[in-house]
Amino acid sequence: MSKKTIVVCDHIHQDGLNILANDSEINFINAADEPKDKLIAEIIPLADVAITRSSTDVDDAFLASAKKITAVVRAGVGVDNVDIHGSSKQGIVIMNVPTANTIAAVELTMTHMLSCVRTFPYAHNNLKLDRVWRRQDWYGTELKDKKLGIIGFGNIGSRVGIRSKAFEMDVLAYDPYIDASKATDLEVKYTKNFEDILDCDIITIHTPKNQETIGIIGKDEIAKMKDGVILINCARGGLYDEEALVEGLKSKKIGFAGIDV
Repeated sequence: MSKKTIVVCDHIHQDGLNILANDSEINFINAADEPKDKLIAEIIPLADVAITRSSTDVDDAFLASAKKITAVVRAGVGVDNVDIHGSSKQGIVIMNVPTANTIAAVELTMTHMLSCVRTFPYAHNNLKLDRVWRRQDWYGTELKDKKLGIIGFGNIGSRVGIRSKAFEMDVLAYDPYIDASKATDLEVKYTKNFEDILDCDIITIHTPKNQETIGIIGKDEIAKMKDGVILINCARGGLYDEEALVEGLKSKKIGFAGIDV
């Protein structure tokens, strides 16, 4: 039986590369550093399976070259850069790894919240770039007793809730697709009213990116928030309207934004 060819289109952990490289039953091509035009035109036609992340779109151009591909593995959670309908029409199975970066996203969310309330970035720049230390300027505040609104209470959002309760925060979850008990069993308040989230001191979002969630926080929603609100997004780009986010930061309506998408 001929060997199957697996192409890695984007950078993945070295342990994963080692597993593929050491498997004598497959042909392994690491194309993570190849230009995208070369990847699509010359390498994808050789593949039986492609492993992608955010840097490679499974779009019309990709699918047109995917003559042999039977499966695309998205080495992460989101599949918003994958044409699932087009892939299905070609008989290509799409797989993702829903819990691959759960803890990393949770911990980064907590890091952003701490950095914002304790003004770490400004204090860092003050000392490293300005070469002065004005301690009185960077006291910041505490997470304790702050009201946290979590949009999306799945694998990541629920873990953020647990950790935030440990910081003695007042935590409120909004997720119309879960039973309220998933939140209340963790001593997290639950709401079906999105307006309740807009009244929080800190808002963090942990949803997929789809037609329902793109731009879920925009100009109108920001206008209803508290002055100096902190917004966190460690999910997907586009969930916050970026123009509205920039406008809110410039006007100081938004005190801080922590973004990693």
